[in-house]
This record gives sequence, C-alpha cells and structure tokens, in this order.
Amino acid sequence: EAEGIIERVTPRLQHANSAVVMSAVKVIMSYLEVITNSDTVRTLSRKMAPPLVTLLSAEPEIQYVALRNINLIVQKRPTILSHEIKVFFCKYNDPIYVKMEKLEIIIRLVSERNIEQVLLEFKEYATEVDVDFVRRAVRAIGRCAIKLERAAERCINVLLELIQTQVDYVVQEAVIVIKDIFRRYPNRYESIISTLCDNLDTLDEPEAK
Repeated sequence: EAEGIIERVTPRLQHANSAVVMSAVKVIMSYLEVITNSDTVRTLSRKMAPPLVTLLSAEPEIQYVALRNINLIVQKRPTILSHEIKVFFCKYNDPIYVKMEKLEIIIRLVSERNIEQVLLEFKEYATEVDVDFVRRAVRAIGRCAIKLERAAERCINVLLELIQTQVDYVVQEAVIVIKDIFRRYPNRYESIISTLCDNLDTLDEPEAK
C-alpha cells in the first residue's frame, strides 16, 4: 500500500509549484519508513534528489523553506543528496539566512570523499565580511574535524592557516574550535600549541583565552 501511495505522489515531484513538490517529498519520506525493500528505497531516494536541487534555484524565501526541509531530510536519509553537496555551496549574493542554512547541510553531507572541496569552501567563507557567518564557517571546520577523524589533521591545518590571517575574530573562533578538537582527540595534536601561543595577543574573547 505504501508503494502504491508513493507511486501516485511521485509525479508531483515535477510540479511547478514548490509547495506541491515539498508536500510530495514529505509524503514520500513518511512512507519510506514502512518500506523494507532497500532497492525500492534507493530508487525512490534517487528520484527525490533532482526536484530538491531544483528548489534551490528559486527566490531566496522559497530556497530558505526548501533548505529547512532538506536539512530534516538529510538528517534522516543523508544518502539522498550525498552526491549533490556542491549545490549547497554558498553564492556571494545569497542572503545570510540562506548561507547559514546551507552551511548546516554541508556539514551533514561532508564525507572523506568530499572533505577537500568542503574545506576550500569554508576557508573562502572565513574571508567574508559578515562576522557571524565567518565565525560559523570557522566553527564548521571544527565540526568536520570532529565528524571525520581521518580528516581531522587536514581541518586543523586549515584552522592554522586562518590563524595566520591575524584577523582577531577569526583567530578567536579558530582557537575555540581547536580546543574542542583537542578534547575530542586528546594527546594527538598538542604539537600545534606553540603556533597558538604565538597568536595569543589577538585574543580578547574569554572563551578563546
């Protein structure tokens, strides 16, 4: 019965109205829970990716609603958009609320396969003008390190490069993030402490100290 309902709803994924598309996705997501055949689940998941990606070319308000929903979808079924991470990279003219939401989704989709391009993106974001977004981007690098143990060292190297910029709020956020990485991987990256000490002059935030 679940498959029958999904079959009837699936054509709505091509609908011109974004609200109809999102409603169809929600229905399919809820009925996927009761389907036990993994091949069927995989096929249906694959069908959902293109319409979700299409929603990201709509105006910012619709994008934002779509991104909020995509975030929930990715938490449940990250494989649906695992190959689409690039569509969530921020554009220079994205409103800040869209950028913040994209950042969250990128962190959920990051893997050892795409970590290099994600770090390049995050490093770029850390040079933007919006201080809150910059802080969030630096924090995102730390979250990648904690999520992907084998990429942790690469993440730390990017954080160290950002510390070299001597931009005070970037340095502060990077130091806070590195502290979290130390906690997650004790006795592994202490060799970088001297580099951190060299940059302590720029710290005026209590948590960073």
